[in-house]
Amino acid sequence: MALHTPTMLLMIMVVSAVTGAAIAVIAYRRHPDLLLWSTALALHGLGYALYCLRGLIPDFLSIVVANMAIAAAFALFGEGLYRFQARQPVRWLLWLPVPLSLLGFSVLLHDQRARFMLAGLLVSAQSLVLLLTLWQRRRVTPGRGQYILATGLTLVLSVMLLRVLGMFLGEVHIAAVGDSHPVQSATFVISLVGLLLLAIGLVMMNQEHAEQALQNERGAERFRSQILELLTSGLPLRQVLVAMVQGIERLHPGMLCSVVLLDRQGRHLAESVSPSLPDFYSAAINGLEIGEGVGSCGTAAFMGQRVVVEDIAHHPYWAAYKALAARAGLGACWSQPILSSGGKVLGTFGIYHREPHAPSPADIQLIEQSAALASIAIERSREAQELKQSEARYRCLINSANEGICVVQGDLIRFANPKLCELAGYPENVILGRSFLDFVHEDDSDLVVRNRRKRLAGIDGDFKYPVRVLTREHGVRWFELSGTSFEWEGQPATLNFLTDITDRVQMEERVRQFAYHDALTGLPNRRMLMDRLGLAMARHKRTGQHGALMFLDLDNFKPLNDRHGHDAGDLLLVEVAHRLKGLVRESDTVARFGGDEFVVILGDLDAGEDAARAHAMSVADKILSTLSEPYHLSLPRPDGDHAVIEHHCSASIGVALFLGEPGTEDDCIKQADGAMYQAKQAGRHTVRLCEPPRKVAPVQLQA
Repeated sequence: MALHTPTMLLMIMVVSAVTGAAIAVIAYRRHPDLLLWSTALALHGLGYALYCLRGLIPDFLSIVVANMAIAAAFALFGEGLYRFQARQPVRWLLWLPVPLSLLGFSVLLHDQRARFMLAGLLVSAQSLVLLLTLWQRRRVTPGRGQYILATGLTLVLSVMLLRVLGMFLGEVHIAAVGDSHPVQSATFVISLVGLLLLAIGLVMMNQEHAEQALQNERGAERFRSQILELLTSGLPLRQVLVAMVQGIERLHPGMLCSVVLLDRQGRHLAESVSPSLPDFYSAAINGLEIGEGVGSCGTAAFMGQRVVVEDIAHHPYWAAYKALAARAGLGACWSQPILSSGGKVLGTFGIYHREPHAPSPADIQLIEQSAALASIAIERSREAQELKQSEARYRCLINSANEGICVVQGDLIRFANPKLCELAGYPENVILGRSFLDFVHEDDSDLVVRNRRKRLAGIDGDFKYPVRVLTREHGVRWFELSGTSFEWEGQPATLNFLTDITDRVQMEERVRQFAYHDALTGLPNRRMLMDRLGLAMARHKRTGQHGALMFLDLDNFKPLNDRHGHDAGDLLLVEVAHRLKGLVRESDTVARFGGDEFVVILGDLDAGEDAARAHAMSVADKILSTLSEPYHLSLPRPDGDHAVIEHHCSASIGVALFLGEPGTEDDCIKQADGAMYQAKQAGRHTVRLCEPPRKVAPVQLQA
């Protein structure tokens, strides 16, 4: 059956234009990859529009330019696909059909059969290139959109090859493009179906990619929390680094991660943690002297800055190691130096890919954060090793006098070695004869006295503990105090060893800050929020006073990110946190729950429910008003200056009162969250109170 060919051409032209316009609307300011594809659809429609005008316009336009437009459309499809896959496109392969169309159709302008065969071969070749591009990244592209896109391309490829084969064998005779012929009709019908599948597949791929990115972000947050917990658990360094590397690889399939440590001199690559790389590769780089041109990791360690090699086979840094990388199946390597808190290079964190690959901004953020976590783990491990070594030396401290040592008898210092005098910053004649507590911070005095009495009484226990010591030149410093009881000149005394652990304490505080506070705003995170809420409930159950929990969700936040980027969104969140902290008491809690959601705990409101409710609603109204005031956000510009943007943002607030039943924290948050959604549904920029279920009075039965 032959369909009316001009009508089919018109349908393809209209479908191309409409789907291109629809995709352009979807892509505006959100999905730049789709803008390329919407432009490709527009070119595709232009080509068919010129087909429709055959006989009304010069043949050069309706034949040569029309086919060039369709060839350019397929090239743009390829450009968008490569950009979606974060890869460098093979541009000569994508765009070669455009000049071939110009040359070929100009020469064959009066040979209809040859033109039909050339058009079919060019479309077939371009469809095949797109299919191969999809196939290469099929394992790391999420969702079903790629399969719908591949189905559309396969249909187009199949019908074009059959058409070319039929004409080559002489089985198909089409005199003109507008002829109604069964093969011509089948070609255009399948092309139309393929075009629709192509558009649907492209949109689905972007949607699924966005959903996957959101899941990855949530998984990354859980992963960071797990690693921070491992850092505080005291596990061996290699075990922590293996967990870190494998966790990142699970979150980002296709990545092969590696941590390479430097030797103590900082001049050679040493131990590596790379469970997904071949053993021969790890063995080959072990012991290499760092320097420019020693792969990505050796160069990054030498230069102290990130090195991104998108294509190992053609990069000068890998010239001497291309064969090794090829044997290991490596195509790209990005390496970030791992720096200590003092700026010293400890090693490198590397991300490999099997094929040439360019990093996205999210990839750069990932490698920076991973290197920072690895830095904390390495420094903590080295400090632990140094502490063990110092403990082994304690047995000979009295003879070698390498640590601070003093003898305390009664309450007075009877002996102090030179090292102690150096640490305290006082000469020996100033220290001797003075009370040991004169050099101890007043908040730690009771602890020192109790432990000293236990030592003298012979009570077993671990008397190695941190105390704050008042030094002359460096102010308050943390020292680890340990020792034992013995006799000094025939009288009971204590032998005390003091080691400066200020750096270690500060490092542990950094880890605790990571584990219990939001890195962006500095507010308590969800874990600390639950602890604070449990304590508040326990206290209110004792006192009988009501408390309140507010759940806030920002209105009009996503448009700010879409228009100005995540940097602007981060600035807004920081400013919201600052305003919230200024609206409540120091005893109250303001926490970031996640994303643009915040939680406020108000304690000790009132024993009466009505008064407590009124107090809580008054604070909520004040918060609502303050958060609605304009925000002026200063964003850096490429020229080094700053641009100030004004943004208006409100909030939806849900409020739940509580008296205090420890163990019901989740219920309280759910109640406030539900009230917040009621505020959202009521039009946003409003407050809703979660009303407890009304109690039903018991029925009095008459005798």
